[in-house]
Amino acid sequence: MRDEHLSLEALASWLSGDLPYEDLQRHVIPHFLAHCPSCHQRYEEILRLQQEVEHWNEVIAVNEGLRAPEQLARLAELPFEERLERIDQDGELQTWGLCQLLLKRSLEAALADPAEAVSFAELGVRIADLLPGEAYDPHWVSDLRAKCWAYLGNARRVLGELWSADEAFRRSDSFLATSTTGNLKVRAEVYDLKASLRRGQRRFGEAVALLDQAIDFFRELGDLHRVGRSLINKASVLEEQGEFEPAIAFLHEASPLLDPLREPRLIFCSHLNLVALLIAAGRYEGAEEALPELRRVALDQRNPLDLVRVAWAEGRIAFGLGRLGAAEASFREVQREFFERGMGYDAALVSLDLAMLYAQEGCTAELKQLAAELLPVFESREVHREAMAALLMFQHAAEEETLTLELARHLAEFLKRERRRTT
Repeated sequence: MRDEHLSLEALASWLSGDLPYEDLQRHVIPHFLAHCPSCHQRYEEILRLQQEVEHWNEVIAVNEGLRAPEQLARLAELPFEERLERIDQDGELQTWGLCQLLLKRSLEAALADPAEAVSFAELGVRIADLLPGEAYDPHWVSDLRAKCWAYLGNARRVLGELWSADEAFRRSDSFLATSTTGNLKVRAEVYDLKASLRRGQRRFGEAVALLDQAIDFFRELGDLHRVGRSLINKASVLEEQGEFEPAIAFLHEASPLLDPLREPRLIFCSHLNLVALLIAAGRYEGAEEALPELRRVALDQRNPLDLVRVAWAEGRIAFGLGRLGAAEASFREVQREFFERGMGYDAALVSLDLAMLYAQEGCTAELKQLAAELLPVFESREVHREAMAALLMFQHAAEEETLTLELARHLAEFLKRERRRTT
C-alpha cells in the first residue's frame, strides 16, 4: 500500500470489495487521480462544490450545488410570496444546496439591498424547515437552521430592525443547542454575525467575547482569512468604544491574513478602516503615509465610488493637518459625488465635515449657505429619521449662529454611530 503502485493484495482486496473505506480514500483514489489529469481536475471541482455547499457528501455537493444557481434564477423571477409558495409545493427546491446558495446571496446583498438580503434569508429558513429527514442527517440540519436564522438576523440588523434581529439570533441559538455535530465553522459564523448585532446594540463587551470565540474557532479550523475578517470586526467594536490604538493594532494583525481571491472588497475596506482609525486617533501624518496603498487598492477594485471615499479621506487628512483650502475643495467634490449618486447619509456626513471646517474658521455666512443648500436636497430623498433630526439641528444652529466646532463634531459622530449600527 505504501509503494508507488498498489500491491497485488491491495488491488485484489479493492476488486473484491473487501478493502476498508479508509484505505480506499487514503491510497487507491489518490493513486488513480495522480495518473489521470482530467479525473484530478474533476476531483478538485468536487472539493470546491463541497466547500461551497458545505456538505460532506460528495453526491449531495455535486448534484445540488450544480442545480442551485438555475433553481435560484427561476425563483428570482417571481414575487416573494410566490417564491415561498413554489418552495412549499416543489420538493425539488427543498435541498441543502439551494438553501446554502440563498444564504450566500443574502450575505452579498446585505449592504447593497438589505430588504433583498432579508428575503433571501427568509427563503433559506423556509427550505431548512422543509428539508426531508430521510435525506439529511438531523443534526446537520440543526446546524443549517442555526445558520439560516443567524443570516436572517444579520439581514434584519442591516435593515435597522434590531429587535427582530435579536429574535432571529435567539432562534439560531436554540438550534445550535440541539446539534451534536461539533461543527465549529457554523458556530464561528453565527458568533461573528451575532457580534455585529451586539455592536449595533452597543453591548460591546458581549460583542468582543463573541468575536474572540469566533476567532479561536476559525484558527482551529485553519481558516486564516476568516480570522482576519473577525479581527476587522473586533477593530470596529473597539473603534466604537474610542479605543483607537488597539483597533489599529488589530487591523495590522488582520491584514496579512486576508485572502484577496476570497473577498477582494474586504482588502479595500481594511485599508480604508485603517486610514479612518488613524485620522480618528489624530495620527494624520500616519494616515497620509497610508494613503498611497489605499489609493492603489482602490484602483485595483475599479469601483469609482472607492476613489470618492479615498478623496474624502484625503480631505479629512488635509483638514487635520491645517490645509484648509485643500480640505474644502475635497469635501465639496465628495459632497457633489454623493449627492449625484443619491447617497444621502454619506452626503450628510461629508457636509458635517465641511461644517466643522467653517465652524473652526468662524465662517457663519458659509455655514448658513451650507445649511440652506442641504435641507431641500435631503427632504427629497430617503434619509434615516435620525439623520434628518441631526440635520435639522444643524440647520437651526447655523441659522441662529450657535453652531460650534464641538457641536458639529458631536452631530457627525452621532451620524457615524447610527450608520455603523447597520453595517
